[in-house]
Amino acid sequence: MRRMFENDRFTMALLVACIVAGYLGFRYFYQVSGDFPFSQELLLVFIGAVATVLITALLLNRQTELELRKEGQVLLLDQKSAVYSALIEHLGAIVESGTLERDELARLRVLNHKIAMFGSAEVISRFSEVLGRLDAAVADQSMTDAERNRIMQSVAVLTYYMRADLLGRIEGEDQAAVLAAIKSNNADLEH
Repeated sequence: MRRMFENDRFTMALLVACIVAGYLGFRYFYQVSGDFPFSQELLLVFIGAVATVLITALLLNRQTELELRKEGQVLLLDQKSAVYSALIEHLGAIVESGTLERDELARLRVLNHKIAMFGSAEVISRFSEVLGRLDAAVADQSMTDAERNRIMQSVAVLTYYMRADLLGRIEGEDQAAVLAAIKSNNADLEH
């Protein structure tokens, strides 16, 4: 960011220097060119072209920076979405099987590290709650229906925070009502 700002300063300084030099040159040639009627017009066209090129370069530089930032945000959103979806599917498979095998635990650890890279603080916190319930459920190597329901209820809350992390705050949306609806949908599916 600092380098870009210095680059903008350089471009602006170059533009100002060009305008000042053009003005001084124009004044000089204006006084000298009494015998050459078109020299003033040619000089003005040249100065205008140089100023136009410098202004265009400055604007294109800024536009390119904004486009790169936007593209980076889109890639980050895609990565988050893919990791969040994979985590939900993996947790669903673990709850469905009722056990936590060694390879499933390894994959869960990898997903945990991916979430730690770019998940929001709420997502990380809620995932910790899911892990706690999952750990308690598989401690005796069998998962009861009540434990499955509690885990999936925690996953429902986790998905709410994942949704909020991906979409941000949506104007006019009642956050508490959305969370309640997600929990209600999960409870309806359990019965």
